Amino acid sequence: MSSWEITFRSVDRDRAVFLPLLLEADESESVLRSYVNDGELLEIVANDQPVGVALLTSPEPATVEIKNIAIEGEYRGRGIGRAAIARLAARAKACGAGRLVVGTADSSTATIAFYRSCGFSDAGCIQGFFDAYPEPVIENGVQAHDMIRFEKIL
Repeated sequence: MSSWEITFRSVDRDRAVFLPLLLEADESESVLRSYVNDGELLEIVANDQPVGVALLTSPEPATVEIKNIAIEGEYRGRGIGRAAIARLAARAKACGAGRLVVGTADSSTATIAFYRSCGFSDAGCIQGFFDAYPEPVIENGVQAHDMIRFEKIL
């Protein structure tokens, strides 16, 4: 299927139910637990089927941050993530935000390319961000050290 109707459902129940999926985007359970109850948790629904989750925060006025976003494995690579990002951007703009921001590990080459392809621009780096994690973050055999930040002007 190439066309996805993306909607969001606000999560009003126990957020811990979504920890396994959220851990796909942030490998440290202790770090994830430190922020999982912050902001707004949205279930991503594609064509009436729950397919993922996004945690949004507002780190500064008129800015929405995608703190964590994950799509169920069986739905990855089908355009849902891209469609969800577009809907999140439209939603943030409709709520008065002028900027959508997101960060990922310097070792996440595919994720970096994905965000750039979704219209995000480079917005800096937080050096040593992942060095503070309790366990090393390894992706594709490469240890993450820095968080690469991106922004999309809405």
